[in-house]
Order: sequence, then structure tokens, then C-alpha cells
Amino acid sequence: MTATKTQYREWIKRRYGPIHQEKSEEKYKTKRWKITQNNIRDTFIDEYRRSDFIPTYMVTRTYYYDQNSIKQVKEDNKRMNRVLEDFLNPRNRLDNYICKDHFIESHKDKLVRKRPIKVKNTMMNEWEFDWEMEIKKGSYHVHSLFSEIEDEVVMNPNGKIRKSIEKIYGIDTIPISLMENDEGLTRVKTDLLEYALRKRCDFIGNSAMSLDIQVSHEYGEYDGYRGWKGMVAYVTKKMYNVDNMVHVYDYGNSDILDLS
Repeated sequence: MTATKTQYREWIKRRYGPIHQEKSEEKYKTKRWKITQNNIRDTFIDEYRRSDFIPTYMVTRTYYYDQNSIKQVKEDNKRMNRVLEDFLNPRNRLDNYICKDHFIESHKDKLVRKRPIKVKNTMMNEWEFDWEMEIKKGSYHVHSLFSEIEDEVVMNPNGKIRKSIEKIYGIDTIPISLMENDEGLTRVKTDLLEYALRKRCDFIGNSAMSLDIQVSHEYGEYDGYRGWKGMVAYVTKKMYNVDNMVHVYDYGNSDILDLS
């Protein structure tokens, strides 16, 4: 199903509950676009709370080449979903289900040199070279929100995870030092996420800039929203109205919205 703008508007109107922003920027809080943006954010937050699939990881991927095809970006989002399902929940157990949502953004367009051209300097009455310029469309990048990976998934790993643990740490079991507290277990989960995505998604490069994973309990604040709500605020920062929402949110490959 393709979500329509009318459905989005109705969905936002149905939101209820508290305002989740802890503090607001006085300069903009009375602006119509800001009110609409916060309504969209609060509605996403309400949906997550009702579902119990609270965002735990924000995975940001930046293409190492220029990617200007929105269709291909969505295909890549679908690929990420399949990789996570096959890697972390191959038996499709409800207890191990991971909620996946993708928010697509583009970098700013920029003016770049296209080719040298010969132009006449009328003051000097002589020919010289200059550059023909063109506007280069900003490449896409994606912020993905994933819900928690259950401890059972890494404590009693399937074969693929066990092999990945050996590749990452050099031994076939999780190092004892990472089993002593929640922080260590979180490190294991993010290491596995990164390993699986880099290994099985050829559109993700090897550099640190290509893939970034942030965890909700370590996330500070964005635009007055904190923790996992701050991550939601960040991925919706371009959603000033329903038109922008349609362009940013990859409804076809995401889970949290059910507008049917």
C-alpha cells in the first residue's frame, strides 16, 4: 500500500497524549511549520509507545558514491531489512522481531565545475579559460531506526551470529569482559549490526563515514527531545508538513505506521 497525503493528515489529527518535547525554541515555537513538525514527531512517538517497539539504534548510512535514485535507495532499505531478518531472526520468531523504519534525506545541492571553456576578456582583448558551472544534486543518505535486539539472540546465537562473533573478536564466544554489564552487551549488539550490514550490503562502504550506529540510552538531546525521542526528532527534522513527510519516510519498507 502507498500511503497518501490524506491518510497522513488524518493520522496526525488522531494523535493524542502528552507533548513529548521537554523544552522548545522560543524563536520558532509559535510558527505553523514548527507546530506541524512537533505534531508529526509526537505522533511517531505515540505510535512507538503503543507498539512497545521503542527505537534503540539509529543507523545512519552515507553512500560512498553519488546516489541520486530514490528508487534504488528504497531497494537498499529493503535489502537492509532482509539482512537483519535473516541474520538476527531467521526463524521469524515474534519474540525476536525488530521494528525497522527508514528516513531518507539528501545532502544539499552544490555548485561544481563542469568543464573548462574559452571566454574573451574584453578589458584585455584576449582569450582565456574559465569554468562552466553546474548544480550537482545532493546525494541521498538514510537514517534508520531499529528496535532492541533481544539478549537471547546474542547469548544463544544461531550459526551465522556465532561465525560473525568469531570474525569480530577472534574467538567463537563473546569475550567475558563484554558479558559483565549491559554496556558490554550493547557493544556486542552494535558490533554485530555493523558487521552484518557492512558484510552483506555492498552499497555500504568500509570507511567510518559510511556507517554510524548510535544507541538510544547514549543519545543526548535534539530540539528539546531526549534519548530515543531525540532520535525520532532527529530523523524527522525535515518533516515540516505532510509533503515533506511523504518524501522522507519510506513507508513501503518501514513498520511503525499502519494507516490501513
